[in-house]
Parts: sequence; C-alpha cells; structure tokens
Amino acid sequence: MKLYNVDSYTFIQQMRENKLRVHHIITDPPYNISKPNNFPSMRQRRQGVDFGVWDKGFDLVSWIPQYAEILNKNGSMIIFCSYRFLSFITQALENSNMLVKDILIWQKSNPMPRNTTRRYVQDLEFAVWAVKSGAKWVFNKPSDVPYLRSIFTHALVSGREKLGHPTQKSLKLMKDLIQIHTNPNEVVLDPFMGSGSTGAACLELGREFIGIERDKKFFTMAQKRLESYNKD
Repeated sequence: MKLYNVDSYTFIQQMRENKLRVHHIITDPPYNISKPNNFPSMRQRRQGVDFGVWDKGFDLVSWIPQYAEILNKNGSMIIFCSYRFLSFITQALENSNMLVKDILIWQKSNPMPRNTTRRYVQDLEFAVWAVKSGAKWVFNKPSDVPYLRSIFTHALVSGREKLGHPTQKSLKLMKDLIQIHTNPNEVVLDPFMGSGSTGAACLELGREFIGIERDKKFFTMAQKRLESYNKD
C-alpha cells in the first residue's frame, strides 16, 4: 500500500517519469454536481446538494488520457460519475485507447427521499467500465450464478463504516467490483481516494493499492482507515 497526499493532476507526471505501471484504476472522482439551492416557497427551507469546494469546478476528463497511459496492456478503468456526464467520460476513455465495455449501476437499497412529491427517488449511481484496446481483460464471474447483471444493490454507508465523507462509497459495493474486475496481487490505483473505500476493498481481498488524495482532511481519514489493515 502506498498513499500520497498530493494533487493527482500534477503527480501523474512523476509517475510517468518513474515508469510506473498499474493493472487497474478504480476511482470515484468528484461529480461536479454541487449547487447550494433553497426552496423558499416551502414551509421549511431545504438546503440543496452541496458537498463542498472540492466538488465545484472539477475538471472531469483531462486526467483520463494521462492515467490511461500507465495502465498495463490488459488494464482496465472503472470511473464513477453522475448520469449527466456519462457521455463525456465515455468519450474521453474512447479517445485514450480504451474500449468501454459496460455502464455499471449502484442501486441503493435505502436511498434518501428527496422532494418525493415532485421527483423520482434518486437511488442510482453509475460507473463506466473500460479496458485497454486489445486487452485480455479480467472478469471473474462467480461460478454459482449463470450470468452477471451490471446492477449492484447495496445500502448507503451507515453505522461504524460511515467516516464523515459526504459521498463515501459502500465497502460491499467496492469489494464486489474488485473481486470481479481484478485478480489477487494486482496493483489498483485510485487517483481520487476520498475516504479510502477502494483501498479498503483491495486490502481485504489481497490486492496492492496506490491511493492519491489532495484534500488533507480526507487523506488523513483514509490513511487512518487503511493503516488499520496493516496493524491487523
């Protein structure tokens, strides 16, 4: 395990100079969807979705070509994103010698109700799965099921697992993805580590992990979480 409290947009240059190669990139970057809204016509003013400064003005795609270059020949990427930007992520991957194989869906079994009389419940998140052109990609289908659907149903993070990151991903979800799309002892890189859910899944399942996180608060959160695995 290697963790870096740096900006992934600039650190990629050092990784390329050092000729670093990784097997997979699995990451949950900022969605760029924060907006501080209020609804004064309602009896109680409701705050809009505002995750913080880190989710505003984020460059969604320019990191993809550079990171695609450090994947090995059979490498893959899984990138979480808002449904609004699926086409942008897909296009950036296809312009980076990657083939998009599927759109993966996290279906939340306990979504937070929001404006339920005026909108559908927002219970889905999406991720784009892509592989290097010409790759013999990893796909570990469990032997006890006839086929796999691209929908993963898991609850929102709660209880002891919840660490205070506003968009923390479910550990069970990340373990499902790691088991299917990577092999033991392979190197998985997360350039936008957040609370470290990708890293925790990797360490529990015997994968090597490289995590990058610019925000000091979230880096410390992930570092404390992941170092506990080494202690165990």
